[in-house]
Amino acid sequence: MLSLYLLFARFNAPLWRLILRRRLAQGKEDPNRFQEKLGLGLTPRPKGEVIWLHGVSVGESLSLLTLLAELGKAIPKAHFVLTTNTRTSSDTLARMGLPSRVIHQFQPCDNAPAVQRFLTHWQPSVAVFSELDMWPCLLTETHKMQIPMLLINARMSERSVHRRRFLKGVYRKMVQLFDRILTQEDVSRDNFIAMGAGAKTTQTTGPLKIASAPLPDLPEERAALELAIGARPHWLAASTHPSEEERVLKAHLIALKTLPDLLLIIAPRHPKFANETLSMARPLFTGIAQRSKKNAIQTSTQLYLADTLGELGLFFRLAHTAFIGHSLVSQDGPLPGKNPYEALALDTLVMHGPVYSDFTYIYDSLKDAGATHQISAPEDLAQAVLEAQDPQWRTPYVTAGTAVMDLGQDALKKPLEAILKARTRS
Repeated sequence: MLSLYLLFARFNAPLWRLILRRRLAQGKEDPNRFQEKLGLGLTPRPKGEVIWLHGVSVGESLSLLTLLAELGKAIPKAHFVLTTNTRTSSDTLARMGLPSRVIHQFQPCDNAPAVQRFLTHWQPSVAVFSELDMWPCLLTETHKMQIPMLLINARMSERSVHRRRFLKGVYRKMVQLFDRILTQEDVSRDNFIAMGAGAKTTQTTGPLKIASAPLPDLPEERAALELAIGARPHWLAASTHPSEEERVLKAHLIALKTLPDLLLIIAPRHPKFANETLSMARPLFTGIAQRSKKNAIQTSTQLYLADTLGELGLFFRLAHTAFIGHSLVSQDGPLPGKNPYEALALDTLVMHGPVYSDFTYIYDSLKDAGATHQISAPEDLAQAVLEAQDPQWRTPYVTAGTAVMDLGQDALKKPLEAILKARTRS
């Protein structure tokens, strides 16, 4: 099956052009840069060594920035190309600013000529892929050019294994292309080995996000929001899924009976869910302000809908207490959970539900360390929100979270060492 796909990838450029044109019409591609995905219009290559790192979208690419900064210190004459797939990630990186000697490009689509143009242009000494974004043609062509390949910050949950069971032979061949695989936890390591990765070349090093720099702040925006909120009690529900928001809103309604001036800031996983959130909230609350509409927070505002992208760093700093979504039981099946480290890194108390299949090891470890607070029903969440308004109740969780974050430097050190070692073999 892999051979047939790779044959198809030699001739699938018309399909990719059609896909890109449609995405361009939908505003999902950068009109000035979409041809990079075809291996065209690439940034001029600087002289000397270039190391290539790839992260799919915003979260994955942001988690690589600290690693890139450390690589820049370790290899002062090298340049780095950071590829991503999405326009959102490009916009976010442009707004934040990249470390010195780092160039952003879009990853080439899985078409053999496009990949070959990209690799011939950049001639990377090492290729580093983050998490689990495995395009067969891209990996195969990189391997053909004898470029050492590392998969870092890798995660493969039981759910991922189940989804890939019918293509296990294909995935076995792909994971065997990597020289090293560094996983976030032992379950992922075991699953990669079961998939066909070498036991001696697959190692648990921890999640890279634990060692990442904190999410960016927007100081002027935050100051304006702090002024609008004043001394009012408030809390944040971040990365929520529409299927769980009804319970989050119910929890806020319950808490309002005790704290009538309590404000909920809700930041859905993606702004495209904003209308669903509003349709659930309007029958429950009279005071709703929407950030994308530039509505100001008034004294009567009970819910502030933060339906924007790339601003979680602002809201984690603004709120001392956050419920991290994608963690309550859904009618559509279990939700995967979301990264809790972004909140912990900013000394925010993390609350979450009982379901987090892609982050099981991480959340279980944090709970064991006393660093997060688990709830299961709207009544539990409402009570926890009320308790969390007391700094003495929050402090033990925040202190434990800080201790966990301080132990996470191996998650940065090991990938750094692996990349430096791989350079010597290229």
